[in-house]
Amino acid sequence: MNIKEIADKAGVSIATVSHVVNKTRYVSAELTERVLKVIEETDGKPGFLLRNKKSLKSVNILCLADNITDYFCVDVIKGLRDRARLDEMRVVVLHSDNIGLIHEYIRLEKPAGVVFLMGGARSESEFDKMKEIGIPAVFVGQADSVTENGNIVFDAFECAFKAVHHLLKSGHDRVAFVYQDKDGPWFDRKLLGYREALNEQGIPFDPSLVVAMEDLFAYGKHEVEDILADTNRTTAILCADEAATTGCLKFMGSHNLKCPEDLSLVSLHDFQWGDLLSPPITTVSYDPAEIGRKSFEKLIAKIKRLGEDSENTVVESKIKVRSSTQTIAKGPLGEKAESPELLHLQASEMESIKTGEYTAAISFHYSGTAWARLHEKGIKDVFAEMGIKVLVVTDAHFDPELQNKQHESILSMKPDILISVPVDGVMTAASYRTLLNAGIKLVLINNVPEGFERGDYVTCVSVNERENGQIAGRLLGEYLKRYDKKKIGLLVHGAPFFATRQRDQAVEQVLTEEFPDLEIVAVQSFQKESRAFDACYEMIKNHPEIEGLYVSWEGPALSALNALRELNREEIRMVTADLDSEVALNLAAGGSVIGISAQRPYDQGRAIALAAANALLGRSTPSYIGVSPYRVTRDNLLIAWQEILKERAPAQLASALKGSRNP
Repeated sequence: MNIKEIADKAGVSIATVSHVVNKTRYVSAELTERVLKVIEETDGKPGFLLRNKKSLKSVNILCLADNITDYFCVDVIKGLRDRARLDEMRVVVLHSDNIGLIHEYIRLEKPAGVVFLMGGARSESEFDKMKEIGIPAVFVGQADSVTENGNIVFDAFECAFKAVHHLLKSGHDRVAFVYQDKDGPWFDRKLLGYREALNEQGIPFDPSLVVAMEDLFAYGKHEVEDILADTNRTTAILCADEAATTGCLKFMGSHNLKCPEDLSLVSLHDFQWGDLLSPPITTVSYDPAEIGRKSFEKLIAKIKRLGEDSENTVVESKIKVRSSTQTIAKGPLGEKAESPELLHLQASEMESIKTGEYTAAISFHYSGTAWARLHEKGIKDVFAEMGIKVLVVTDAHFDPELQNKQHESILSMKPDILISVPVDGVMTAASYRTLLNAGIKLVLINNVPEGFERGDYVTCVSVNERENGQIAGRLLGEYLKRYDKKKIGLLVHGAPFFATRQRDQAVEQVLTEEFPDLEIVAVQSFQKESRAFDACYEMIKNHPEIEGLYVSWEGPALSALNALRELNREEIRMVTADLDSEVALNLAAGGSVIGISAQRPYDQGRAIALAAANALLGRSTPSYIGVSPYRVTRDNLLIAWQEILKERAPAQLASALKGSRNP
């Protein structure tokens, strides 16, 4: 059957058949269907179709974009071209406004397919036309603007949700949403993602925190000062677009606001130069090169009719955590951690304490570690300067019943101050309440007994546990990424202990957000340190694929090391918290330990003693004091030992460092 016979049978002109076959001009869906039906019913391929088959094969892909100067769009096109080059194909880019040029190019060059990097009704219309004339096409766009399957979609809702979730998990309860244009791309979806992230964490939506750039610049100097002085102030800003990000940076600069010390900043626009700013900007956005690659692969599937084009491909956003966001440590009652510098005393104030002949007692949850020894030394050094006598130091061996009995003995001594780490916030609460009712001033370490409120104790002093966990998580994530390892196990503290819970959660957050290619395959908890060996042994037996391990602190980490030895799995790499001799030696000798997030127990001990002294003077103190931790690797181990433990590193440690390597 020749072309005239097909035209007669379909009831169309010869030209119409030619346009349908060669895709040289738009033909209505009805006429196209009639022509194709006749061709399909023909025995064998018509001769003219076979002659033209070779010419229909094109190595060209047409990309239509409405903003070819935007760096994001440029990088999408680069990803598209790089991927096409692997298949020896070429990408031709035209601006979507050049309608005549687009139609002429399609008529003359007959591209194999079209990728749309456009938004709005016109792009959908053009997309429909491509389908009608039989040119495979892929639409790249916002999820709610893509009405059919088989395309590349992303969702600004997910992007904003992820950004706010990161800030909330980093301790920011008051997050502002700043935008330049309410009619800008996907504003509604971004705002909805912002609200949903707040709702998930039980934080009410505050409309006053949704701010247009023009309103932000209306704030004067005194208004900004008042905002910063407010204890319930905004601590972070989510910038909805590029203009909002640059505007916020200008606003902060004009008001001498420091980022992230005064305000943390996250942008939903990934600047080409975002990591070159000071500070580098944390962003949550999409990988443009990935979008380009996926667009090509989706289009090729459509061209080859492989069936892989039937579903939308959803591109997930990626968070790049940089220096524009800080972690806000929170105390057991949700309060922001304050610096120990606020506890400083004048020489005259210290002299006045000497005349009081005050006494103190120390009640540890367990001792026998460098952590406890250095806390005790820091406390006693400060107390010695002020003439405060330490009556007793007790060790509860992680036994709440024993700690309660020790509190009875301490009560009989009638100290002015009790410094203590609760073994169990619930089971020891009553004994702490008895001491409090006897007029003893209570300074807590790491945890607060159940039912205690702000006025019940002087302060709680701890390492900045969010930062502690972040350091440990990054040490593990960076190592595994460097050596192309993927599988992680977490050995966490299962007891209701505020400090370790916050630390463990921070580790998981960092690994999930900042290292999306890694996988946490198991989370095993232990209630008591004595159970850490069994917990680790069981986890590794059940998940032999584990390549990296986090353990809450150094005591259980030593038990975990023993479990790894027994299982002959010492190739598994480990990070933990707190610096002690055995874990330090393992690190130095190239063992399983590859990094430590270390508290500064001596400095924390001094802060505890100063807080107690402030209370004796009748001065108010912040309810939670957080001390920054120390990142320890083999490279800085000897220096870290000196700074943390306040003594020279033992010769054995230096010798182990010289004689080993630890990839």
